[in-house]
Amino acid sequence: MMMRACLTLLLFGILSGQTPADDKLPTARLVETTRLVETNDKPDAQAKETLAWESAAGRGVRIDAPQLTLTEPKTQAKLPLTVVLTKHAVQGDQAVLDYALHLNEYGFVLSGTATLKIALPEKDDCQDILIARLAVSFAEPVKADVETACGFHIDGTPARQMGLPERNGYFRVWPLSAASGGAGRFELGQAARGPVACSELGLPVVGLIFDDKDARGPYPPPMQLAVAADPYCGSYFQAQAEKTPAAGKIQPGTCVTIRTTYHGSIVPLRCEERTFVLEFHRLGTDGTLRVFYRTIPEIEPGAAWTQGIHLVYYDYLSEKGEGWFKDLKTLAGRIPPQRRGRVAVCLHGWYDYFQHYAYDHQQRKLLDHWTAFPGTYKVPMSLAEMHRRLKFAKDLGFRVLLYFSDGTNSDSGAPNFEKEFVLKDKHGRTFPGWKGPDSLGQPLMMDPSVPGLRDWYRGYLKALLDEYAKDLDGLVWDETMYIPTNFISYGHAEPAYADRAMMGLVAEMTRLVQSYHKVNPELVFLASDCGATNYALVAHGTYQDTGMREAAWGPSMFANYRNCLWSCNWSPLHRARENEIAADKYGLPQALTNGWEDNCGPNRMPPVLLDAVLARFNRNVDANRQRLRYLTPLLDSKERP
Repeated sequence: MMMRACLTLLLFGILSGQTPADDKLPTARLVETTRLVETNDKPDAQAKETLAWESAAGRGVRIDAPQLTLTEPKTQAKLPLTVVLTKHAVQGDQAVLDYALHLNEYGFVLSGTATLKIALPEKDDCQDILIARLAVSFAEPVKADVETACGFHIDGTPARQMGLPERNGYFRVWPLSAASGGAGRFELGQAARGPVACSELGLPVVGLIFDDKDARGPYPPPMQLAVAADPYCGSYFQAQAEKTPAAGKIQPGTCVTIRTTYHGSIVPLRCEERTFVLEFHRLGTDGTLRVFYRTIPEIEPGAAWTQGIHLVYYDYLSEKGEGWFKDLKTLAGRIPPQRRGRVAVCLHGWYDYFQHYAYDHQQRKLLDHWTAFPGTYKVPMSLAEMHRRLKFAKDLGFRVLLYFSDGTNSDSGAPNFEKEFVLKDKHGRTFPGWKGPDSLGQPLMMDPSVPGLRDWYRGYLKALLDEYAKDLDGLVWDETMYIPTNFISYGHAEPAYADRAMMGLVAEMTRLVQSYHKVNPELVFLASDCGATNYALVAHGTYQDTGMREAAWGPSMFANYRNCLWSCNWSPLHRARENEIAADKYGLPQALTNGWEDNCGPNRMPPVLLDAVLARFNRNVDANRQRLRYLTPLLDSKERP
């Protein structure tokens, strides 16, 4: 005997920013239809279910149950896991579906659970948004690669184009091929795998454009669906036109799938969580890019003051510590008080050793006195002297930042060097970092997946904020790109995703800084990816060491789309042209430095060079110049994703 039961659940929420003429706000519905098929009064092996979102845009979106596929290591056979709906619930504006996961093939006996949460925004949020959260957990660690796929089917005329924020800084609009569709991948944790060769993304979001108009066409802009994923793991986005039989007719539509591959064959798979956001809008390219930030509500935008900066200055404890005072006096003599808040200055080289930074982790407090550049300049330093230096810059009216760390480097010559924190690859190799006059031994990169190192950074940042939060406008984590994208570390009992750990650590440090906004609401935490990595996605912006080279701006743009993007220039004399290009072509801050390479700050620069820098600074401040957020090429219509 076969028994069938159907359950329909309705979930209502306000999802539109436009009010119709009759003053009735449009509503969107989540419609869940669950069918349990039983044979001989026993549940069948698998239930098929569909969750549908009727958006305020007038398009229905059907949401599939998550699909999981294991790759058998020896034969590379693809083994689909059985996914059975076990429980569902609707509370307020959220639907929760629980699934049981099973596999018993090729010697793999797996069991686990998956939970899919589908939520509409708060009632006072009038955007056309759906938020999906997928959590997967296994009873025992899975030692084979597993792919998760979340599918969304958009009813109506298929999307004609796909917008991709590509890794090089260009936002490209591609025609969607009828045969292969289009795709984009965001790299992290070696997780961005899919069936179609595609562009690498600088931001884990894509836009589907439904009208025949080009995205750069006249207003009103065409309808788009932005599809975004959180940045804590890699993602592969694929879109393709589809034709689905329904009620005896052929209804066109678009299928969007977000895939994540977990390398359980290297890093055993236990528990994983992802967040995805879909939003219909008519806000063009910027509307699509902004949707990404809905996946990371825990990371606030950088303070507004960072958007108005047009000159930055780095001091590497120059002239044995006196360059800071001389250079800032020189700048204050040339820049009126009302404009000094458009200048950000950073104090570098103030510490004793990398991954010590005048901090006692056992006591969880900063040292009272120490020697900066202990192997070279031997500059006496103390908490009182640090406060004096920071206050000097603040009293002049500049925005003041403090150098936080040099990537994850640790000075092997430091007395408390921790060998167990060292980053290693599968061959046991370690990796040297920056070696300058501020280190005794050879600095080595540390592994951000190690709990002890993460705890050290947590304690160090808290001690800094307890001491200096009122004196600072921000902290700069230099050379965050030292942990390469897709790097797996092998220094401990089990391999680990070092890049995912670094993304999580930057996010944790950013949130810790945010927790001090009650003390200083304008504090920011800046990364330095140098165009090579994307950790700034979970920071408040970037102040990177790329020498103002033009080639580095594009690959840095999407990681800093909503926040600031700055660079230092250790050769402001020999690379003066880079300052000009940044200010005039891109609307970016110019950079001055002292203490390295040219080793010549504003107090000793040739007057003609300083005059040129300040003239461009004043021109951009007067114009309230805004920087380019991304690049937009004109594409040949024959190009395909």
